[in-house]
Amino acid sequence: MENKNVMKETFPVTGMMCAVCAGTVRKTLADMPGVVEADVNFATQSATVEWNPAETSPDAMVRAVADAGYGLIAESDEARAMAEKDRKDAEEYSAMKRRVIVAWVLSLPLAVLCMTHVHFPGEAWVYMVMTLIVMVYCGAGFFRRGFHSLLKRVPTMDTLVAISTSASFLFSLFNTVFAARLSELGFMADLYYEGAAMIITFVLTGKLMELRSRRNTGAALRALMGLQPKTALVVASDGNVQETPISEIHPGMLVSVRPGERIPVDGTVTDGVSAVDESMLTGEPERVEKTTGMKVSAGTLNGNGTLTVKADTVGAATELARIVRSVRDAQSSKAPVQRLVDRISAWFVPAVIMVAVLTLIIWIATGNVPMALICSVSVLVIACPCALGLATPVAVMAGIGRGARRGILIKDATALELLHKVDIVVLDKTGTITSGHPRVTATARASGADRERLSSVAYGGELKSTHPLAEALCEYFKKEGTRPAEPESFEYVPGKGMSLTYQGHSYEIGSATLLDNPGTEPQLRDTVTGWLESGAGVVVLAEDGVAVSAFRVADTLQKDIPQTIARLRESGREVILLTGDRETTARHVACEAGIGTVVAEMLPGDKFEYIRKLREKGHVVAMAGDGINDAEALAEADVSVAMGGGSDIAIEVAQLTLVGGRLSSLPEAFALSNKTLRIIKENLFWAFVYNVIGIPLAAGALSGIGFTLTPMFASAAMALSSLCVVGNSLRLK
Repeated sequence: MENKNVMKETFPVTGMMCAVCAGTVRKTLADMPGVVEADVNFATQSATVEWNPAETSPDAMVRAVADAGYGLIAESDEARAMAEKDRKDAEEYSAMKRRVIVAWVLSLPLAVLCMTHVHFPGEAWVYMVMTLIVMVYCGAGFFRRGFHSLLKRVPTMDTLVAISTSASFLFSLFNTVFAARLSELGFMADLYYEGAAMIITFVLTGKLMELRSRRNTGAALRALMGLQPKTALVVASDGNVQETPISEIHPGMLVSVRPGERIPVDGTVTDGVSAVDESMLTGEPERVEKTTGMKVSAGTLNGNGTLTVKADTVGAATELARIVRSVRDAQSSKAPVQRLVDRISAWFVPAVIMVAVLTLIIWIATGNVPMALICSVSVLVIACPCALGLATPVAVMAGIGRGARRGILIKDATALELLHKVDIVVLDKTGTITSGHPRVTATARASGADRERLSSVAYGGELKSTHPLAEALCEYFKKEGTRPAEPESFEYVPGKGMSLTYQGHSYEIGSATLLDNPGTEPQLRDTVTGWLESGAGVVVLAEDGVAVSAFRVADTLQKDIPQTIARLRESGREVILLTGDRETTARHVACEAGIGTVVAEMLPGDKFEYIRKLREKGHVVAMAGDGINDAEALAEADVSVAMGGGSDIAIEVAQLTLVGGRLSSLPEAFALSNKTLRIIKENLFWAFVYNVIGIPLAAGALSGIGFTLTPMFASAAMALSSLCVVGNSLRLK
């Protein structure tokens, strides 16, 4: 029988450096008494745990994870937990950067001195101290994680780094301490300190690159939670208003929302008139007029009027809270991308260790102990995964740099690797393929109508209006150089429009219902009907009861959108328009853009479900959007793309941002991904070829003809292979 007392929570995790680290944390949590299920996501640096509070607690989880060498933040307040994680991540990144700097400062001169055979008194001891600092201060994490995973029988590349550097250092230390005795016996006391130091320096640099690419994964959730006001103005029974913490608001309470404030609850308007920006829910730029009896949502932005709202749902039950949970769950549910190098390590590391042991045994069996030590250490050093460890991060960082110069900001390196697999591109409408700002795109007048006079009257009326389309009309009149008329009388009727008088005439400004007067010219009526069928907004001006002028207000396509859609389709990818706008408007815009599939009138949760179903069918989905209403769908997509200039929430959730909001950069991002993946594969290929050739040579395969690859030359070859990988990656620039 299911235990109804089981709790489920997602906690931030710190200190994880690879997918294997995530597996260690998951196993640590899953093995705890009382934990029903644990899932750890390396990409989002979080752990989702289900547990029985009667048997364990978050504090116990914190201690268990700390014992495993990682950190788990179990703050009850999600905002504080994220702030704490950001603080620790910043500390970790700063510490890592310091270690990388120290490693290069010590390793570079060490390598130059050793390989150029510069001799001075006490040189061996100086080299030993320099290497020891690099190993103990800079590379401590490799030894802690590497030997821990070896004991757990899940060796990683960290294991090989730890073993190879330890072998190289201990062998050199032995030769340093017993140099005189070895010389008496006729043995060369060679030193290989620079090999140990350079191995750690190269791999540590790769780790820093990876750490840099995945910082601030919780910024999107913090930004979403920032939309929820911390306090609300509660209206008491005596009419007094008191500022109250949002946690103390209950359904049924009345709250006052002043102009420019965010609405704190999901509720119903009981008094007031205002235009509310609901773009976080609908994605549409036009504000929605709200009057008594209409619903409003938490997080939406109030316009110029003051509203009194009766709270229906508050706190965790609001639509905004649901969006926050959905974004968090979508990010956490993505399977972590386990790099090819990590998968290779499952067999590569044990194989290298086995070859080194066999080399040691075979040479000892021949009676050549010094050769046994030299060759076995050489195998471990030359097989060290510097080239493999740098193959992916260096290429990705080069690709990220190339993208930045082309207006493609790549926040998550995983996205660059996944883009080439995308087979469906889902696009939001407003702000993604359109400008996101309604404009007057056409006008029509009755025959004989005085254009200048009517425009002046309409301008004067719209300046006094709070209607969502008033801003677009005023912008149009201003560009036209129209002088606004000052109405002699003015009245605004919510939901219908406005009426005014000017120079002895009465005027009405409102919707297409003003065309119903029999005196309206058929041609004007037909024109407006065509506009309405295309999904555009329409404002009609009537003089003395007869419609005489009309304005078409619509969101227009961005530049080069048809060409961009054509390029995406030519690449073999299906393009889908996914929008919260009306069906007629969406289909008209899709026709202009060249998009065949349209899914309209979708709320944020509907968009999320649509993306989820596409992924369940096996598609790799890229989603491009710019609004808060797109946040859930962006988080759920395999690759998320935000338009520069869009909402901060969308930009934080997204893995890629197209600077300037130019969708035409998206095909370039796909091309960049293809090239980056090709470079990564080339890097891995040459790294393996190097190991296939180098390991037998290090083991002494050609010793019969007098060629022996000592640890010093093995470390030099290792460094050369790393430089080759870096050089090949820089071709992306």
